[in-house]
Amino acid sequence: MALGEREEALMRQFLPQVAIVRGELSDDGQPTTPELASAWSSAEILVHGSAADVENRHAEFLHWSRTTGKPHGYAGVTADPVCPPTWGTLAELEAMAAFLPPEFLGAEAREPLDSAEFIFCRDSISLKYLRRQQIRAKTLGFGPDGTFTYVFADAATIEPFLEEMDLRRDNFACFVPRLRYAPYAKIHGREPTPESLRRDAINAATHRSDLAALVTAIATWVRQTKAPAVVVPEMSYAPAYAREHLLPLLPPDVAPHVRILDRFWSLAEASAIYSVSRAVISMECHSPIIATAHAVPTLYLRLPTETVKGRMYDDLGGPDVIIEVGPGAETAAQDAVISIIEDPQRWSGLSSRVNAVARRRLRQMAATILYGESARPMRQRSTASQLEVHNEKHKIARPGRTPTPQRHTRRDERGGIAGPGSVWSGR
Repeated sequence: MALGEREEALMRQFLPQVAIVRGELSDDGQPTTPELASAWSSAEILVHGSAADVENRHAEFLHWSRTTGKPHGYAGVTADPVCPPTWGTLAELEAMAAFLPPEFLGAEAREPLDSAEFIFCRDSISLKYLRRQQIRAKTLGFGPDGTFTYVFADAATIEPFLEEMDLRRDNFACFVPRLRYAPYAKIHGREPTPESLRRDAINAATHRSDLAALVTAIATWVRQTKAPAVVVPEMSYAPAYAREHLLPLLPPDVAPHVRILDRFWSLAEASAIYSVSRAVISMECHSPIIATAHAVPTLYLRLPTETVKGRMYDDLGGPDVIIEVGPGAETAAQDAVISIIEDPQRWSGLSSRVNAVARRRLRQMAATILYGESARPMRQRSTASQLEVHNEKHKIARPGRTPTPQRHTRRDERGGIAGPGSVWSGR
């Protein structure tokens, strides 16, 4: 994977025990740098982290398996056989994937999956698809997105941010916009390809209608609470996109109450600001995950071009988190925001429970990866309240009990992975 300077600094800060090496494999499969060659020969296992581009790494995993004879596996991945290029609701994409014959997956794509020690899918649609394809990995099961392990927040950024945006703690909500397709050619300064131009054309034709649900959510929040709405990025193009395309769509009585963060920010800052917000409403998939770490009410406005990864919220007991952008989305967004305003404890509890279920499952996944322990099967679409889950900060109540939302708990003084809701002091 390619790491930018910001991401590398973040990993070195929070995972100082992890070595970061640079390089790639040449066309004949040889590491291009001495440090990568050393890591390649000394590593005991190759693990693919959470992502939706499993097929793009088949060559590296095939080479690893064939040349080293050492194990490999996939942790928290999506295997979506239809999107892209097809798009649809989660239900539509699930139906399409179910229609595909068992031999749909080709031999070259099948080999690294069949020979894997483990494959943990972060959504049940991917898991059912690989099972129907009769993938023979030693362990094939459910394993949440690795983002659920991220619980750090840079507390030192909170007050400067509040001053910059003229806000008060717990008196604003965060809103995250998105295009159907991220403009990667523009982001990375590359010459556009025919495919990227096609995606740009789709963005140009759909961005106005796609933003309607988010605009409705913002307007509902402002009118119902009289509190500010802050538009923040999950990707670097979002600030300019929000100012150019979202701001003109806001009703005149709402626009004066909306602030747009005109810069990109770090994950640690985003986590800290989410922790002192009243809600996070996002068209991106991962900001809601960060919100759950702080038991903050959250919604995911899913675009039809997103992969089936969004099913993870349903799988973890949070179907109410997802709103499909399309017919009825504006009404659904308005109703959900009103519900968050009127019953924040319920939504805070939902976030807390989703995070606790994910972290419980991630610990089982880690035990399989590190020690070969078998992961226990997880019932499909079980609600979080039906599971009794224990971790450092959370206990999920049995049915009939009222869960107590927990926020802003103490950070882990040992410097390890803190429990959900922890705020990093910046030291």
